[in-house]
Amino acid sequence: MRFLYACFVIVLCALIFCEYVADFVVLQKCKWPEIKRKKYVDDPLRAMILADPHLLGPHRGHWLDKLYREWHMTRAFQAASRLFQPDVVFVLGDLFDEGDMVSDKQFQEYVWRYLKMFHLPPGIPLISVAGNHDVGFHYKMHPFFMSRFESYLNNSSVNLYTIKQIHFVVINSMAMEADGCMFCTQAEDQLKNISRTLHCMKYPLEAECARTRRHPYSQPILLQHFPTYRISDTMCEEHDAPYIEAFRERFHVLSKDATDMLGELLKPRLAFAGHSHHFCHSVNRLGIDEYTVASFSWRNKVNPSFMLATITPDDYVVSKCKMLPQQFVFNSYLSAVILCLIVIGFQLRKCIQGRRQSSAAVHRKVNYLD
Repeated sequence: MRFLYACFVIVLCALIFCEYVADFVVLQKCKWPEIKRKKYVDDPLRAMILADPHLLGPHRGHWLDKLYREWHMTRAFQAASRLFQPDVVFVLGDLFDEGDMVSDKQFQEYVWRYLKMFHLPPGIPLISVAGNHDVGFHYKMHPFFMSRFESYLNNSSVNLYTIKQIHFVVINSMAMEADGCMFCTQAEDQLKNISRTLHCMKYPLEAECARTRRHPYSQPILLQHFPTYRISDTMCEEHDAPYIEAFRERFHVLSKDATDMLGELLKPRLAFAGHSHHFCHSVNRLGIDEYTVASFSWRNKVNPSFMLATITPDDYVVSKCKMLPQQFVFNSYLSAVILCLIVIGFQLRKCIQGRRQSSAAVHRKVNYLD
């Protein structure tokens, strides 16, 4: 029975390591990037940015797939939040895989699971951006989908957040078609209002701004689900896509016109997006650094990652943090099984040798008696 006990210990150790410890071990390699300049360094903003968790719904995927991969997303996020203790967490869309396909009751259950998985300590905001799987592509957007996303996750088409004097503009990419639709018109109006707000921060003594109390001005940071316009990942300075795909405007990326409109109205200094499920760092059409964040889910990316950004009003540094690869977990369990088989094989060999020796001893005894 000793070999069964040995196998039990081997499997238990593999289970505890892969399911409870490995995320901490892997994420320990990541560090907050440091800003070299002296100004504002005493109290920078530390933002953790992830994208495309794609929580499965009632229609797609196997229940075991949902259970196991969401368990690992939960473990990875909780390990990251404990290790890095960010000031804010952004999730750049496609929180759900079937957000535009489920009933209101199912959506409530979706939101409950999402907030439970991405739970943060009090005082750390979780800012969730709408993606096409949450409210539908432009052609499918409906007031019902939009209003319930806004109601449950407190996010409209365009929002301005100011944290530690850093301004973030969060945008619903699917409302950037500029075709006169209700959502697009509303988003454009909100963008223009934010543009005026930022203008008054920059020029507080102008007549139209004098009566309004504003935060100190710094160029905003753009966060949305779709990347700004680019033809493909060939424009990336760094990327991890397994193959290069030509991007379509309004489907894979924003249109040229929408990208130019954002640049003209907001004049951002940095941009983050998701949607492609693969990491990319590029200097985009607006001439600024843009980071496309890889999917947080093993279902979309076997080697997922997220971004750590250290930001001040006049500077920023961004680094990519690699998460626990799916293949590492599979290899660990496979190694445990192989080790168990070796232990069993060794024990069986020992038993066979023991029986042979016993049989030989009995045979010698019989011959002696004869």
